[in-house]
Amino acid sequence: MRDEPYHPDQIGAYGATEQPAIAARMTPHLRLIMAGAICSLLGVLTAIGALATFPAFSPSDTGSGWAVVALITAVAMLAVCVIQVLVWRRAMASWRGIRVQDLHGEARLSWIAHLVSYAIVLVALWACIAGSVEAGLTATAAALLAVTLLLIIGGQVLAGVQYLRPSGPPGTLPAHMRRLIELNRRRND
Repeated sequence: MRDEPYHPDQIGAYGATEQPAIAARMTPHLRLIMAGAICSLLGVLTAIGALATFPAFSPSDTGSGWAVVALITAVAMLAVCVIQVLVWRRAMASWRGIRVQDLHGEARLSWIAHLVSYAIVLVALWACIAGSVEAGLTATAAALLAVTLLLIIGGQVLAGVQYLRPSGPPGTLPAHMRRLIELNRRRND
């Protein structure tokens, strides 16, 4: 005996109406993204410290250019993390019913920021390693560049890659129900 199929209006649309369950489930996730933004902010501060303490062996020495690139990547990762925090805060407001809105534009921005975060980490990896070698592995700047790299990676893992899904996170029951109903409907057609 087969159950009657659900109609699309019987399944709540995430991001369109108040969804207290998803908002409660995603609150720790938002805190994790905020922790990633804090990591990125600390990465900017350590990159500034690395640039300030970078040794100059001669007046024409350009080795500090790697520290500048590390600083630029740290600022770029901070920007990605701030974008993710803002996008997720808007989604939380929508899921809580405070500001009902379509989240597809935010999801696109979040997904693009997530892709950019990978390129930022690759450039940061190269710059921090090359800068550490250029400064001398025992220099304070080298240690600060290593910490900068770890903080940039932490920012990317905790916030940069956490892109928004307007239909709710994967694995939520209503999203899973929608997928099953759609799959069942395709089989029957």
